[in-house]
Amino acid sequence: MNHYTSMDSNPLVHVLVINWNGKEHLRDCFESLLDSSYSNVCFVLVDNGSEDGSVEFVKAEFDDARIEFLELGQNAGWAGGNNAGMERALDAGADYVLLLNNDTWTDPDAISRLVEMAEADASVGALSPKLVLFDTPWLLNSVGLTATLNGGGWDLGLGRIDGPAWDHADEIVGVCGAGFFVRAEALRKTGLLPTEFEIYLDDLDLSLRIWNAGYTIRFCSESVIRHKFSATMGTGIWARRKYYLNTRNRAYIVLRNFPVAAMLGAALRYGLGECKAVGRALRNGEWWKVWAHEKSWLAGAAYIPKAIVERRRRRSHGLGVCRFWNLMRRDLLFFPGIELPEEGWYEAIEAKGFRVRPMSSCARYHHAGGRLRVVQVNCYPEIGPLEITVTSEGKVLATLETSDCEELTLDAPAGSVAFHANRIFYAEQTGEHVDLGGWIGLESREGAEA
Repeated sequence: MNHYTSMDSNPLVHVLVINWNGKEHLRDCFESLLDSSYSNVCFVLVDNGSEDGSVEFVKAEFDDARIEFLELGQNAGWAGGNNAGMERALDAGADYVLLLNNDTWTDPDAISRLVEMAEADASVGALSPKLVLFDTPWLLNSVGLTATLNGGGWDLGLGRIDGPAWDHADEIVGVCGAGFFVRAEALRKTGLLPTEFEIYLDDLDLSLRIWNAGYTIRFCSESVIRHKFSATMGTGIWARRKYYLNTRNRAYIVLRNFPVAAMLGAALRYGLGECKAVGRALRNGEWWKVWAHEKSWLAGAAYIPKAIVERRRRRSHGLGVCRFWNLMRRDLLFFPGIELPEEGWYEAIEAKGFRVRPMSSCARYHHAGGRLRVVQVNCYPEIGPLEITVTSEGKVLATLETSDCEELTLDAPAGSVAFHANRIFYAEQTGEHVDLGGWIGLESREGAEA
C-alpha cells in the first residue's frame, strides 16, 4: 500500500474508484484523474476481488504516489466496496470523498470546482457534478437525482442536450452514485450506504439521510465527468434481478425515509404504482415481473421491523426530521423512460408523409460515396425553422433550413457525413422526452435507407 501524505493546506479529497473486473476502463479513468488540477487528493482503487488483473494493471501503468489500493479480496458490491473506501477515507482524515465509477473520465477542473463550491457554503453536504455521456458528451447523464412519492428515483436530465439552461446550482434531492461528492462530516453524521439494498437506490437513500442531517444537496454545473452510462436493463436472469431489486428497494426507501405523517398517502401512492406496474405486466404476459412485485411486497413487509429500528436510531441522534419532502416529484410515479440516440439518431418515425429519423444536436451517417438524397422535415414549425449544417471531412456540403419539408440531393465522398443542428427544439417546447435538432431521411445512391 502507498502511504501518500500531503502538506497542502487545501481540504483533503479521497477519490474512490470502485472496480470489479473493469480493467478495460481503468486507463481512461486514471489518466484523467492524474491530470486533475486539484493538488490535495488521494486516488484509491477499491477493488472488489477482480480476477482480470485490474490491480496489477494500475500498479504497472501508473507510478504515482497519489494512487492507493484497497483490495477487498471479494465482491462486496457497490455499496459494500464504497463503504470500505469511505471508512478508510474517514480514518485518514479526508475532508471530502468522491465516489466514482471506474467507467468515467474526469475533467481536469472537476474536483477543484466541487471543493470550491462546498467550501463556499458549509451547509452543503453533497454535490452532484455534471455527468455527461462518455461518447456523446453533449448529452447529459445526470445533474442529480429526482424521486417520487412511491420511492422511485432516477437521473435528472438523462438524454437531454447540455447547454446554458443546465448551468445552475439548484437544490436537488440526491446525487447519482457514478459521481457522488460528499462532505466527510456529513458521512460521520449519517452513516454510510445501506448494504441491504445490494445495488440501486442506495445512493438515493444516502442522499435523503444527508438532507435529514441538516445539510443541503446541490448541483455543481462547472464540474464535468464523462460516464459510460448504459440505459438498458440487460437480458435474461440479470435483467430480472435488476427489475426485482429496483422494485424492492423502492419499498425500502419509503419505509426508511418518508415522514410518518405522510406515510398513509405514500402507501396509497405506492399501492397505486404497484397496481399499475402489475397490470401492465399482466397485459404484456410478463409473469416474471408479477412474481418480482410479489417478492418485493414480502421483502418489504419483512423489512418493517428493521426500518423501525433505523428510524429510532436516527431520532436518537437528532436525524429524524424530514427535510427533503418539498423536493419530491408529485406528478409522476415511475421514470417515464428515455431513448438514447445511436450516433446521434433516434428511431425512425413517419412525419408529413416521409420516413425520417429524429436527430440530437449532431449526428453522423456513414456514406459509401456518391449521391445522397436528404429529406428534411420540421415537425414544429411554430417554434422556428429547422437549421442544420451538413459537413464531410470538414467541408460544408449544404445548409438545411425549412419550416415545412424539403428534399435535396448531395454529392458526398465516402466516409462520415456529419449533421450539426444550429437550432434545438427543446423538450419544454415540444412535449417530447428529449431535445431534438431536426428530422432527417437519408438514402444513398444504392437506395439503402439510413
